[in-house]
Amino acid sequence: MRGFADHVAELWREPDAGIWEVRGDGAQYVHSKLMAWLALDRAIRIAETRGDTGRRFRRWQAERTAIAEQVRREGFDESRRTYTRTYGSSDVDAALLILPLLGLEEPTSPRVHGTIEQVRQQLKAAGPLLYRYPPGQDGLAGGEGAFLPCSFWLVTALAATGRVAEAEELFAQVIDYGSPLGLFAEEVEPQTGAQLGNFPQALSHAALVQAALTIRDARRASG
Repeated sequence: MRGFADHVAELWREPDAGIWEVRGDGAQYVHSKLMAWLALDRAIRIAETRGDTGRRFRRWQAERTAIAEQVRREGFDESRRTYTRTYGSSDVDAALLILPLLGLEEPTSPRVHGTIEQVRQQLKAAGPLLYRYPPGQDGLAGGEGAFLPCSFWLVTALAATGRVAEAEELFAQVIDYGSPLGLFAEEVEPQTGAQLGNFPQALSHAALVQAALTIRDARRASG
């Protein structure tokens, strides 16, 4: 784990292809920076429980702070009050819906709420469905459907920010896209509801479980 954290601390400033492995030149993807921050934050937590707070630990702390400062400065669009897909971009990314769960921003932060709303507006496909990024911007020929994990991430984000009733309603709508056996592909054709791509898709089911658990925890927290 120390080796992983050191690797993140060394390389997080480098451009990459993002979670969706976009073809073309690398870019500064905000989601990638969030994942780098998360890796260092959790490594720091583990080190604290072990009393391992030497030079390595202090480096992780410094790099975690640097990531947070850079993301807040370079990855946020002040005019629209949202985090963006890449630094300086006007696009959003549905992967940013994991923001309320990380700890970099408080779930009540206006930046978190603004990001959730911009993702819903810019990436809406049909009903509860979302595209993972603006269609046609992945460097590949052809189109794609709405990405099911993104809808479950939206449910999670709503529940984590206190909008539990809204999350429950959306969750029920997304569940209706399942097969007769309750299985989900990775994508849905927005107009017909047909499931597309890998079937069943583990990521879709993992996101479903996470959404259900977040709703459960939010209910408990609200009494």
